[in-house]
Amino acid sequence: MTRRVGLLGGTFDPPHLGHLVVAECARVELELDEVRLLVAGDPYQKSTTSTSEHRIAMVRAAVADDEHLTVDARELDRSGPTYTADTLAELTAEAPQTRWFFILGEDAAAGLSTWERVDEAFALATFVVVTRPGDAAPDDATLPDAIVHLEIPQLEVSSTELRERFAAGRATRYLVPVAVDAYVRTHGLYGNDDG
Repeated sequence: MTRRVGLLGGTFDPPHLGHLVVAECARVELELDEVRLLVAGDPYQKSTTSTSEHRIAMVRAAVADDEHLTVDARELDRSGPTYTADTLAELTAEAPQTRWFFILGEDAAAGLSTWERVDEAFALATFVVVTRPGDAAPDDATLPDAIVHLEIPQLEVSSTELRERFAAGRATRYLVPVAVDAYVRTHGLYGNDDG
């Protein structure tokens, strides 16, 4: 029987409840066997604040108590920019019978035309675009192949805002998993004084 596995990529700097809601909605509504949080190594279109070691540790803490969510750190082992097409090719070679679902927000989907080798990526996975507050859905006609649209509950939380909240000593509880909040404070990430 073919396994159905979702891939939710991101810098996860830090991972927050919005990420987990996306993963869980995709798992249930697309009938996925598993959702892997794919921690970006050196994404060529985005920057990170925390080291890869901190980011992977936070993601592991975020999913530790969920048997359906796992962490995939393969992109952290690559040098140079990481490309989705390379990751999907590697995963397909490892598990050719698995059907892959690449999950991304509408903001990222709107930029798919700028991705390196996007046609290759679309050939290797079904792309799933989830709703996100304030972003317009991309026009399917501009994409290299059909995509699946998935509506999820709207949560107004972003990693950028969370870094600012931590730095300013503002409330973060209930915006990130408890274990992530503790990790950030213990390690003094984002300029907070609690570490």
